[in-house]
Amino acid sequence: MNLERFADTLCLPSPLEPFTPDWEGAEHVSMFVKRDDRIHPVISGNKWRKLKHAFNLPPPHTVDLDTGSGLSVNSGLYSQPPSSVVSFGGGFSNHLHALGYLCNQLNIPFHAIIRGDYTKHPSPMIQDLVQWGTQIHYVNKATYQQRDNPAYLTGLQKQFPDALIIPEGGSQMAAIKGVQDVINEIDIPFDRIIAPVASGATLAGLTSALSPHQHAIGIGVLKGEGYLEGLVEQFLTPGLALNLAHTSIPAQASASAANKKNQFSINHDFHCGGYGKIPPYLQTFCENFNQTMPFSIEGVYSGKVFWALKHLLATFTSTNASPSAFEKGQTLIILHTGGMQGARKNKNP
Repeated sequence: MNLERFADTLCLPSPLEPFTPDWEGAEHVSMFVKRDDRIHPVISGNKWRKLKHAFNLPPPHTVDLDTGSGLSVNSGLYSQPPSSVVSFGGGFSNHLHALGYLCNQLNIPFHAIIRGDYTKHPSPMIQDLVQWGTQIHYVNKATYQQRDNPAYLTGLQKQFPDALIIPEGGSQMAAIKGVQDVINEIDIPFDRIIAPVASGATLAGLTSALSPHQHAIGIGVLKGEGYLEGLVEQFLTPGLALNLAHTSIPAQASASAANKKNQFSINHDFHCGGYGKIPPYLQTFCENFNQTMPFSIEGVYSGKVFWALKHLLATFTSTNASPSAFEKGQTLIILHTGGMQGARKNKNP
């Protein structure tokens, strides 16, 4: 199967569904969930958005993807599928899970570099990867921390000649282009869009495609105030250039990026202790949510977004509102980024 044929099997555009929870403050706004979790049973949510251009992103006209803000991007753009793919993640990575399945469907050898040693107790995600023919490479924390180091990546390229090396989480310029489609698919006026933030590419892609009056709210799922903002900002200028390449030049995109920085904000109050941390109160919230709502969430990404949403709805006011706050009468879009490996983590011994 090739990439085009696989894309034909996906549920796109993803549905936009009304969301009417019995939560304090919910009556003052209109809410819709962008159900990217329904794109595909395995490659759901932002994982497909971030991967779909990774294999064959066309030349970006006037945009030089190898410059600007030290972004980690591939030096070669593929018009044909690569000979193999290499990427990085943890033992419960939604990104590796989606990419492993996609490579299996495309018959492309996949090498997963995984932080930690799960040899004795492979996670459900790793078990799936093995079933799909993935070559697993366990590395220690020190080695894994080199994943963005140019010298380390050069060594990997020599170890896997002609391989496509995709950064952790799929966060690279090809991902920005894919995530921009989320905004383009929304066919109703809206004021705010809300999404989780971990590596920055999803929020950057959303922000780069917004109209001037709209605002993107990121819910930080890890401890990273300042750090997460920097990740988003490093993608904004080249991301805008991709979005505007058919009519503009990079200088215009850079000017627009300065304005775009005012169109996103990140709330750091709901990481619940850090990345992958699912305290009992959050687990209980997710379980109750899944029993009463028409779709499911998990504690690593989507659960923290809806947990934050519930609390923000209960505390927002219509006066002195900052761009990151809700106002009465606004229309909110909540992006369900899919990926349920967090739920499997909770069940794994």
